[in-house]
Amino acid sequence: MKAIIISHEPSPPESPVEIHRFVFQLDTEFGDSSIQQISLRTARVIVDNLPGPGAFAKMLRAIVTTERARYDSLVSRAFLRDNDDHERAFQQDRGEVCA
Repeated sequence: MKAIIISHEPSPPESPVEIHRFVFQLDTEFGDSSIQQISLRTARVIVDNLPGPGAFAKMLRAIVTTERARYDSLVSRAFLRDNDDHERAFQQDRGEVCA
């Protein structure tokens, strides 16, 4: 599986910060692809309850641990599964593995 953060949208001015939304694409090893969105609040809840090193979980952990001022740095960042079934973050536009 591969998860790529496509964009983010700030919450409306009258809404709490937790409504900030992230748009992402999920690609499966079977060639299926879907574009979805998630709010910061929902990502926090899932991260608290979703253990493991999966691509989706790693993407959500990156979202919830990034400072609000740095959300732009998440755009185009992809999280991939390597052939050994280990997860790693991959900076798609540079081809660099991120720690």
